[in-house]
Amino acid sequence: MKPLFSAALSAALSLLLVQPASAQWQARAGAGLRAVSHTETDNVGRRLVRESGWLPGIAVQADYASGKVTWFGAVDWYRGDIDYRGQTQAGVAATSRTATGLASLRFGAAYAIQNGYSATAAVEADDWKRDIRGTGNKVGLQERYRSERLIVGLSKAWQLPGALAAADVAVLFATPERMRVGFSGILDPVALKTKRGHGIRIGAQYRPAFAPSLELRAAFDWIRIGRSEEAPVTRDGQFAGSVAQPEHVRQGLSLNVSRLF
Repeated sequence: MKPLFSAALSAALSLLLVQPASAQWQARAGAGLRAVSHTETDNVGRRLVRESGWLPGIAVQADYASGKVTWFGAVDWYRGDIDYRGQTQAGVAATSRTATGLASLRFGAAYAIQNGYSATAAVEADDWKRDIRGTGNKVGLQERYRSERLIVGLSKAWQLPGALAAADVAVLFATPERMRVGFSGILDPVALKTKRGHGIRIGAQYRPAFAPSLELRAAFDWIRIGRSEEAPVTRDGQFAGSVAQPEHVRQGLSLNVSRLF
C-alpha cells in the first residue's frame, strides 16, 4: 500500500511540470459537519464502547482535467468533542467525552467512460486522534491511529434542469491501523497494530445553475477493522498486564458546502 501511495503522489506532482494546453484546473474549498460513530465489540460481538457525535471541519480539493482523465488531490479535517459510553478494563460502565480529530489526505484519478460514467481510484492516508477524558477515579486514554486506504469505485454525473448532479460509490481496502496509546502517565505508552480493514463509501454532489460556484456534497462511509494482537503493558518498564484494540466499526456522514474556483 505504501509504494502505491508514493507512486500516486509522484504522479500528482509531475502534473505541475507538464500542462498541455487542453488541461484545466479547478479547486474547491468549504466547511461542513461530520456525524461520526465508533463502535468496539468483543470476540462474541458484545458492544464494549460506543462513541458518537458531530464534528465541524473543512474540506479542500484540487482537480486537474486532461482529456478523459481527471487527477485530484484532497484534504479533509474535522475536530470536536463527542460522547463516550464504554467500560473500564474491569467491566465497570463509564461515560465521558472524547476529543476527536480526523484528518485525511487523498490522491487519485477518474477516467471518463461514457454517458456520464467515470471509473475512479485513489489512495488515502488517514489520521485519527482520540483523547478520552478521565472521570472520577477512571483514567483517561490518549490514542492515535494511522493507516492507508485504497479506494476503487464508479461515479455518474447528470445534467438536470437547473442543476448538475453526481453520485459515486466505492469500496475501501485499508492497511492495519498503527496505534499508539497513552494512559495519562499511569502506565507506559504502548504501540498496537490492528488487522486490515474494509468498507464502503457513497457520495452525492449538487451544483445549482443559479449559483454555479456553489457545491453541496454529502458522503457516507463505513469501515470495519479487525482486532489487534495483545501487547504487554508496563509501568516504569515493569510488566503490568496486557492490552488489545478490539474489533471496531467506524462510520461517518459528511455534509459540506464548498465554493468552486
